[in-house]
Amino acid sequence: MSFHRSCEDIHIRLEDGYTLLLAKVRDSHGQLIPRKIRLDEHIGNTDGWFIWGGNNFTRTARNISLEHTEQGPKLCADLEMRNGGSRGRQGIMLSEKIANNDGHLKFLVSLV
Repeated sequence: MSFHRSCEDIHIRLEDGYTLLLAKVRDSHGQLIPRKIRLDEHIGNTDGWFIWGGNNFTRTARNISLEHTEQGPKLCADLEMRNGGSRGRQGIMLSEKIANNDGHLKFLVSLV
């Protein structure tokens, strides 16, 4: 999905131990509406890898940032492994599972 093509000012913020994605999201009338979505509700860390369908990645992540790429925003962080070590810098493309639904940021659920 390409939610980033209908949004402006896409950024992240750490708040109360969670990572939020914030953006001005365009609705069907062309209005930009400030929205936020908690990434920790759908992204986790499995042994140092980002994973969709997990949760609370922020607890085991360091140096969390958002990289803007041609394919869309990429969440990046240094993620801990189960043994306490670090797998190093990892990334996950947010446009894979986040959509703009008439001015609202929504996670896409796959029925696999």
